[in-house]
Amino acid sequence: MNDPCMQKIITSFSTKYGLTKTEIMVEIEAVFSTILSQWYRLEVMAFFREDLQLEAVAYNNANGVIKQCLVDISKMMGLGTFKKHLERALAKAALLKQVNRYKLHEQGLLWGEITNCDHEHNLYIETEIIPGELVQAICPLNRIGLHERNDRAFMVGQRRAFHLRQVAPVLLNGTPRLKIVVDRVSKTLVETLLRSHLVPDGERLKIRCVKRYVGHKSLVLATKRLPKATIVAVDKELKERVQVEIVKTLP
Repeated sequence: MNDPCMQKIITSFSTKYGLTKTEIMVEIEAVFSTILSQWYRLEVMAFFREDLQLEAVAYNNANGVIKQCLVDISKMMGLGTFKKHLERALAKAALLKQVNRYKLHEQGLLWGEITNCDHEHNLYIETEIIPGELVQAICPLNRIGLHERNDRAFMVGQRRAFHLRQVAPVLLNGTPRLKIVVDRVSKTLVETLLRSHLVPDGERLKIRCVKRYVGHKSLVLATKRLPKATIVAVDKELKERVQVEIVKTLP
């Protein structure tokens, strides 16, 4: 019969960290294996049996002969240390899982609300990379066009379009955190904004911004004529002229 106490622990961690029960079990095994190996200065492998009992085996190489010895986890002291390391490992695993999901959307278009501006004039944006999941991104000052840095359209509470530049895990005071960087100066932002106004037709034509002079003009190549309303909408959002040239194929 499965251990109901361990089932409860695994379910609790699964809910807290957004990981599957299998992922939780893998992290528990890894943490116990690592710490026990350090304590015993031997290779120790911890694993779950089919009944969800956690078992640990120490492997000792004595003159070329491998000897195995069961480690009685239930009689060990310092389980609080295990919990501390486990919580850290689970937080890291949850973060990496989130990063991997969000990385699929890098280089895409994001709309977000400006929620803060720090003393270095970096903007903080509340947005959704995946619908229903609010996250905070940062738009560094050097990723904002000179013509927009003091614009009322970039005050707190305004909603603007951004290019999703980077999603990465970072450590903040030893705690894993999600870092999301967006910008307003990328050529890709011009392309994704144009496509966003062309759905579903935007998927069938090819667009490439070959040059961008931020705040002045963007030079775009397209394999089909773009509606004037689309170009005007992007002009208005970026506050720069979008010049489109029709070509048979993109270089």
